[in-house]
Amino acid sequence: MPGKRARRHFSHLSESERGLIIGMKTAGWSTRRVAGQVDRSECAVRNCWEQWTREGTLARKTGSGATRKTKREEDRLIVRQALVDPTVTNSTIRADVGVAIVPQTISRHLAEANLKSKRHF
Repeated sequence: MPGKRARRHFSHLSESERGLIIGMKTAGWSTRRVAGQVDRSECAVRNCWEQWTREGTLARKTGSGATRKTKREEDRLIVRQALVDPTVTNSTIRADVGVAIVPQTISRHLAEANLKSKRHF
């Protein structure tokens, strides 16, 4: 759409943005005007205002993602095993860690440590 600014979709409102939204809405600004001023969607502004009126707080709610299966020590053990022996397999790492985890978890921990699998041709 020409003339429209690209909104920052799928990013969380910062504390300062939440404070601005609450201040502008308290001052009587419309949702559309506030959304244009803070460069956010009207839905984000509306949700922030509803949370403020319902709960009286600006705090973000914690995520509802799955609980962690491994502790920090186990995460370090996964990375250490891959560093010590680059030919180690996911199943060997899983057996050594002693926690029921899927291979994707191991791959994710290795990727976070900037370790990538190497295939020989």
